[in-house]
Amino acid sequence: MLAFRYLRTRRKHGGVTLISVISFVGIMLAVTALIAVMSIMNGFRHELLSRLLGVQPHVYVYTTDNRLLTDELTNQINAVPGVRMAGPVIAAQALLSSERAATGAQVIGVRPQDLARFDLIAGDGEAAAAGGGIVQGSADEFGVGHHGGDGILIGSGIAAHLGVSAGDTVTLLAPQGASTPMGTVPRRKNYVVEGVVSMGVLDLDRIYVFMPLEQAALFFNRTGADYIDIRVTNPDAPEAVVEAVRQLVPPGSAVFDWRRQNQSFWTALQVERMAMRLILSIIVLIAAMNIISGLVMLVKNKSRDIAILRTMGATQGSIMRIFLISGAMIGVLGTAAGIVLGILIAVFIGPIQDFLAFVTGVDVFDPSVYLLYRLPARLDWAEVVFVAFWGFATALLATLPPSWRAGRIDPVEALRYE
Repeated sequence: MLAFRYLRTRRKHGGVTLISVISFVGIMLAVTALIAVMSIMNGFRHELLSRLLGVQPHVYVYTTDNRLLTDELTNQINAVPGVRMAGPVIAAQALLSSERAATGAQVIGVRPQDLARFDLIAGDGEAAAAGGGIVQGSADEFGVGHHGGDGILIGSGIAAHLGVSAGDTVTLLAPQGASTPMGTVPRRKNYVVEGVVSMGVLDLDRIYVFMPLEQAALFFNRTGADYIDIRVTNPDAPEAVVEAVRQLVPPGSAVFDWRRQNQSFWTALQVERMAMRLILSIIVLIAAMNIISGLVMLVKNKSRDIAILRTMGATQGSIMRIFLISGAMIGVLGTAAGIVLGILIAVFIGPIQDFLAFVTGVDVFDPSVYLLYRLPARLDWAEVVFVAFWGFATALLATLPPSWRAGRIDPVEALRYE
């Protein structure tokens, strides 16, 4: 009761109330910023990784002799616990052209049954749910339809650049051609676009082309697969699968997961996440320091009241608890308000982005810069619990010095000139 009354001081001590309001708003905004920024960073990480791993392998198997990557080895890998799918892949670069334009492409040769189990193609998984998948045409006829091996799938970025859609014909040109008396002649062949795939990541949409494995082997003159593509049930923890696969592959083979393949990207995500959490946590700490100035003024203004309470029998601990509760109330209420506001921002990030774009007339999230088509946000409740604990802990720590000083006030000295 006393703590609450002291926070609502009379007009002559209104400066204390103003500082309390400023402290409350500061903690609220700092906690809001921490939750909102961490949610957006978690959203970036989740969206990029889920879409990236919707197309790229989770585990790679390379060998010095690609003829060793047999169907028997693939079947053995498929039997490993934790492996969802494993299949041979041919990867090569080529030039893709239409009547309108031409562009370089990363051609991925896969078996039709393996392609049908990709998250983006199958339409399941978080990457597909986030907006990826077949946007034109279909993958049902891939490698088995009336076009046979002459049907391919291309990324939506390539389709937009070439000005083609499902059912159109494009020309694929491979630099590794046949040797003739006139020199090396590049391979050239027309293919029908069976479907257009959106991976949700602009850079991937601009380069990927999927082709039936047998056709890729013929076109690029390969005697076997380049590597085995392994998809696991838990991409965040592929270590057990990697160790099991290493026991099956021939000596001299290289087995590694997607984190090594994208080492710089993964490391940058981890460092950026930790650095941003540390910086924003310091901002919450700075905001909590405002409580000290408010409580110092409150203790100074209430010195006479403290002295009277002490003469009536109040202990130093009782006085200290009054001001601890006063500061803790500011911290708890500010943290709670910041958590609610931060969660609302994370949940309604889409409408907020649209509103800012409408008000400013500028696309505040250009996909050509950020590689995603939408500003993502993903709430991590563990992060919310950490923010709640940190906000309350910093507020409590900030109240300790002035509360301790209030408990140490000598009643005789405080009442000497009264």
